[in-house]
Formats: sequence, C-alpha cells, structure tokens
Amino acid sequence: MQGQCDPQGVAVKVCHFVASTGLGRGDAFVYLVNALANDIEVVLVAPRNARFREMVDKRIKIHEYKSINTRMNPLLLFELYKLFKRINPDIVHTHFAKASEIFYLLNRFLGFHHVATKHNPRKGRIYNKIDHVIAVSNGVAESIMHDNVKVIHNGLPEIELAHMEPRDDVYMILAVGRLEKIKAFDQLINECSKLSFDFLLLIVGEGSERAHLEKLTKDLKLENNVRLLGFRYDVPSLMQQANVVVVCSHSEGFSLVIIEAMFYSNMIVSRNVGIAAEIFPDILLIEDFNISEKLQEVHDHGDEFARCFAEMKSRYRTMFSIENIAKEHVGYYKKLSG
Repeated sequence: MQGQCDPQGVAVKVCHFVASTGLGRGDAFVYLVNALANDIEVVLVAPRNARFREMVDKRIKIHEYKSINTRMNPLLLFELYKLFKRINPDIVHTHFAKASEIFYLLNRFLGFHHVATKHNPRKGRIYNKIDHVIAVSNGVAESIMHDNVKVIHNGLPEIELAHMEPRDDVYMILAVGRLEKIKAFDQLINECSKLSFDFLLLIVGEGSERAHLEKLTKDLKLENNVRLLGFRYDVPSLMQQANVVVVCSHSEGFSLVIIEAMFYSNMIVSRNVGIAAEIFPDILLIEDFNISEKLQEVHDHGDEFARCFAEMKSRYRTMFSIENIAKEHVGYYKKLSG
C-alpha cells in the first residue's frame, strides 16, 4: 500500500510505535495519530491488548506484538524487527523512552528515519542519542543534550458540550492528574486548609498516593471539603462547573490539563511548569507553592483574573487544536523524509 498523499502531494507513510499498554487519560499520542490519518498513511505498532486500542481511529491499522514486553528480550526484538521490515514505513515515530530505546537498537539494522517524542524533562538519556527528537515544550527541549530538537506542542480535540454554569452554592476547586508525589496534591490539600472561604476541592485521578491523601484530608478535618474522585471521563464537564482549575505539580513536561482548561474551564492557575511557563501571564502563575495565596486572590478579584484568562484563551486556544498540531507534524515528516 502506497503512502497517502498529504495536501501538498508528498506521499508519506509513518509508523508510530508505543511500548506501553496504557498511558492514563492523557493519551496525547492517540489524538495525534488519529488526526494525522486525515493527511498521511499512519500505522501503529503496540503491545497486544493495549488499553487505548479502542481509542484508535478505524482507518489506522494496528500491528500488535505478542512477545514479553521487556527492552532486551531477544524474542521481542526479533518479532519487532520482522514487523517493521514488513511495514516498511518512510518514518518510525516512537513515543516515550521504552519504545525509543527498543527501536534505536533495532534501527541499527533497519536504517529507517527515526523521530522520537520526549514528553517530560525528567528522564530518558536515549533521546541524547537519537538524531531527530520532538519535544512537547521548551522545558523538555532543554533536557536534551543536542540541538536537533523540534518543539511541537501536544494538542487535543475540542468536544462540544452543553453549556453549564459554575457552581454557585460553594466555591469549587478542581485538580486533575495521577495521584503521585510529582503532582503535589498533598501540598494542594495543605494549602486549601488555609483558605478563608468555604470551598470544595475535587481531585480527579488515581495512583499510589491515594491512602496518604485520604489520611491527610482526615488529619486536617477536611472530609467535607476534599473529595478524591478517582479516574473520570467527564473532566471537561467538571471543568465547566468548577470556579477554578489548579495545576500544582513539582514538574510537568507539558500538561494536557492546561489545554483542557483553556477549552472548557472558567479559570486556571498553575505553577510555572510545562506549557504554563511559555504562555501564562504572571497573574495566572503560582509563585513557588503559595497556592492558597493565589486562590484567595482569584476568589476575591475574579473579574480581573477572568479578563486575563479570556485574553490568554483568545491568543492560544486555536494553536493547541489537534488539527493544527497534526499539520506541524506532517510538515516535519516531509522535511525529514525529503
């Protein structure tokens, strides 16, 4: 099957490779792969029974591998070698460190164009060895030790929602992310205990910190103010109902929550992490971990913050649509394969 032509007439066949069975609710690579199928031929290599399989557009052929999914398993390497040979793409695009390491090793014998996306600034020395790297933010780009790095942000499809007004019976604060130390939800709960107004803090996500966060909530006597909602599919609707969305992580490669909030929320404030470091005005940034101070300001001076948030949305909202992000990738692929 020949590569599908993009609007400028260049045939490109790109094989995306991910070595994880599930990546949480922020499966940005799936949104990208689906959008790319509008312009180029896309195939996907993934482990058998990947949990994101049903999210993938039906136009995209999924090649599932069966071997035990460890980096140096010789049976896995042999199976993948034969699979990539059979697919014969113009470009292999790997996501996350594990897939990038595996394909970097295989590509010594395959010789395909290889591009890898780095999604966070914390780990992944493999990206220093790969010739062509996409970083999802400037902060991630700075963690790569060579200059052949292209910054292409993550994007999301925007869905239509029935309009919902924010709650007016209680001030609703929303945070979304894995319940892990890096998300600093313990800091958030501690800071909310200092607020002078009645609030309801909803935290969406699941993870190893749940028991610790539940105990902290009880110790601070905030059982009526803090709810851990677990994994949810209705985050956009929750954002519409919330008075403010908070991103308080120690570190972020990008933060899809920020883009979702730009699409659906009434207000967002964030620590200076991920994409917030590039696009947020100072008034919407949380200094250090002074979360309660910032939330108090938003509560007391809502109109001023609303104007700044509206200006930011007007400037950046379209830029992060998945259609625009896909077009950036197609242009990059053309340059690489040409």
